[in-house]
Amino acid sequence: MNRSILLLRTCYAVSRVLIRERDMSALLQGICDQFVGAGVYRAALLVLLDRTSDGMVTAEAGFGDRTAPIMAALREGKLPPCGARVLKGDPKNVFVCTGETCTLCASTDLQAFSGAFCAPFRCNSKLSGFLLLMLPSGNKPVADESATVAELTGAIAHALRQLFSFEEVKFRERQLEEAEERYELALRASQAGLWDWNIKTGEMYTSPDQWELLDYRAGDAAEGKTRRSIHPEDRERVLTVLNQHLTGVTEEYRIEYRVMEPEGKTSWFLDRGRVMERDENNMPVRMTGTHQDITLHKRQEQALAAVQRQLHEAMDVERNFLQTVIDSAGDPVMVIDLDCTLLLINQAAARLVRGNGGIASLVGRKCHQLFCGADTPCDDPDFPCPVRAVTELRRPTKVLHHSFHGNGIHNTFELEVSPLKDGEGKLYGIIEVARDVTDRLRIEQELRDSQSRLYRLAHHDTLTGLPNRLLFRDRLTQALNKAERNRTKVAVLFLDLDKFKVINDTLGHDVGDDLLIEVAARLQRQCRQSDTVARLGGDEFVFVLEAVNSREDAAVVAEKIMAALTAPVCVNGHELPIAASVGIALYPEDSLELEGMIKCADVALYAAKESGRRKFQFYRRDMTQQGRRPQLDERQFSEVLASDGLRLDYLPQFAVADGRVAGLKACLSWNHPEMGLLQPGDFLPAADECGMLAGVSRWLLVKVGRDLRAWRGLGLDCVPVTVPLASCQLLHPECLPEFERILADTALPAESLVVEVKERPLAQATGWTQELLKRMRGLGLQLGVDGCGIEHCPLPSLRQLRIGRITVPADLLAALADEGGNGDLAAAVIALGHAVGLTVLADGVRHERQLAFLRAHGCDLFQGPLRSPPLTARQTADLLRFSAKGG
Repeated sequence: MNRSILLLRTCYAVSRVLIRERDMSALLQGICDQFVGAGVYRAALLVLLDRTSDGMVTAEAGFGDRTAPIMAALREGKLPPCGARVLKGDPKNVFVCTGETCTLCASTDLQAFSGAFCAPFRCNSKLSGFLLLMLPSGNKPVADESATVAELTGAIAHALRQLFSFEEVKFRERQLEEAEERYELALRASQAGLWDWNIKTGEMYTSPDQWELLDYRAGDAAEGKTRRSIHPEDRERVLTVLNQHLTGVTEEYRIEYRVMEPEGKTSWFLDRGRVMERDENNMPVRMTGTHQDITLHKRQEQALAAVQRQLHEAMDVERNFLQTVIDSAGDPVMVIDLDCTLLLINQAAARLVRGNGGIASLVGRKCHQLFCGADTPCDDPDFPCPVRAVTELRRPTKVLHHSFHGNGIHNTFELEVSPLKDGEGKLYGIIEVARDVTDRLRIEQELRDSQSRLYRLAHHDTLTGLPNRLLFRDRLTQALNKAERNRTKVAVLFLDLDKFKVINDTLGHDVGDDLLIEVAARLQRQCRQSDTVARLGGDEFVFVLEAVNSREDAAVVAEKIMAALTAPVCVNGHELPIAASVGIALYPEDSLELEGMIKCADVALYAAKESGRRKFQFYRRDMTQQGRRPQLDERQFSEVLASDGLRLDYLPQFAVADGRVAGLKACLSWNHPEMGLLQPGDFLPAADECGMLAGVSRWLLVKVGRDLRAWRGLGLDCVPVTVPLASCQLLHPECLPEFERILADTALPAESLVVEVKERPLAQATGWTQELLKRMRGLGLQLGVDGCGIEHCPLPSLRQLRIGRITVPADLLAALADEGGNGDLAAAVIALGHAVGLTVLADGVRHERQLAFLRAHGCDLFQGPLRSPPLTARQTADLLRFSAKGG
């Protein structure tokens, strides 16, 4: 048969399917079956694409085993050219596919077909598709076949649109039916009748099954028959509420009213409605609402109200009985709910309320407002809210309330509070009984205060309030026991005020006592809470430091203590400079026992005083082997200064390079008639203690100035003279003024004097000491350090203070006296001094081997028995004269 005729018959068959079929799956499959069944096409594929959900609906016929690969390729997005055009929103004319450019054909091996028509179509903005028709082998398209396929595809799209519209109408009808059914069910469940009132015509629609509820709205009843009507007392109110809504005053018509039944009974109804339509003049046109019988609900409310009245009457009887009972109690009694509202209160409690108007006026008010004058419940931790206490504990408890009253009487009440529960065991309030315990608490407090005073008198110093010796020993015992358990350290610091005896003797004991009180206050501020500071008596204080990690921790506290005592104390118009010495002992290094710790700290305190005061010393085992200092007093110093009994010699200093005299060192001593020859360290601390240090220092400087002036008068070229200063001299306030006076009186150049200090005071120098040395340097005086390398003086201090000379200690040179002796440390000190631009002086040179070592390492100066012992002033003049002649 002619292919054109077959094509027309197939189009007719497809059209019949489009007209007859209303199920989409059957429609799509029927289209494909008609295309293939007549033999016009070998296979047909129809694809619908949903662009919103990326869904796909397919139907096919004639592909056989190739169906599964085709579906898989479609799910992967491999579409023929017309399908891709549909996805881009551009369905055009029929596309003749030859298999060469088609991804679907290439991936599913459809090139075996002779060719295909691919026709895109669009149903609506969301749904598009395409029709793929495969030609039989050996067949070619006939004339106008492409246009025929295009028209047929358009018909398919139109049929699908009609089908979707039909389905949408059916869906909306089902939704409407379901909504009407739900609404009808809701009305039936609520036992309400629906009414729709056409206000213009007066017609009213009512629910058919609820007509009897609305029959009172109908016309006049039949003759001789009593009809239902609105209760006469409610009619006016119903009309008023209805008119208010019709005129737009209210948004909703809602009212409960009574209806008179034919039998003479009364029913209750609830009407609710709303104007749904108004005309151009804002006049109501249509109103819709519900009409519900609420007679049962009203009767239940009335029954409940009657029961409540009975309960209230019973409760009033019970309340009156309870009120009589609690009024007979002498203590205040209250019943309070969980919101702090008074439920019951007796006369005793009511009398505590300022300006109370009787029990009736108090019930129902908040307890915190009546008794505390507060807007919120009590939140003071000392006087907690009794309601909150019972709520948290769920058991009886006792609390104290200082502000339980409002009548201006400052009494304290003890509140016994019990939980109040209902029949189910649920807490709903408290019962509170108050008892005035003011007198009892006062007596208890007086007893505690008395015991505290007795304890304080026995364990504290009466003058300063600090722990006394008894409490100190107890605290130290506890600290040592705790340290033994915890493997920690304890530090004991003994402190002694310098020159306190002088202040006490010259200004009186009253001034001395006030000074001790101020010192005690300053010392207390340096303590941690776990530490103890005590006064042992006189000007002796002691610290017990617990949990000390190292010697450095104890040193930090000692420095804080000494810094706290640097500022003068003003007492009775006197500005008193104060200072202290501190001795430190550590547990367990120094001793494991209490007495041993006390003894070690005392020995360390003595050593601190020996080294110049105003400093602290740690205990060392060699301290106990040192002898006691001479017992010198002010009288002996006054006598020796008046008689010029002190001795001043000069130790020559030589240049290492050429042996010339390069300087002198002043050597002070005292040939005491009873104690023998005393060196400065033997008598200068005693001079400081008795107030004679300034006189000794002045004698030394005057003697040096006098000798320098005498040598200059003889025409001798004077070399610099080194004046060594002990720590106590350096700390004396007259130190710098004495130098200024000597330079002014003798007219000597300042560079002719070298002020030499020990390395230890420099390493431990306070800000005050550093400032003094800077001011000396500002006068032009040279500065030197004796003993560099022993106490580890920091290099920044040497640079900051502009030290000009350091001394190699004799101990570092002693090893060179023996064969094979090692001088590494001495060489290191020399190199260090030169590295920072300092002159290096070697002390205690006794052997040529030592001098050769110094010469080999470039040392600048030396002094010692190898060249000369200390000389008198006359011998020193001869040496200078001899040196000037080249000797």
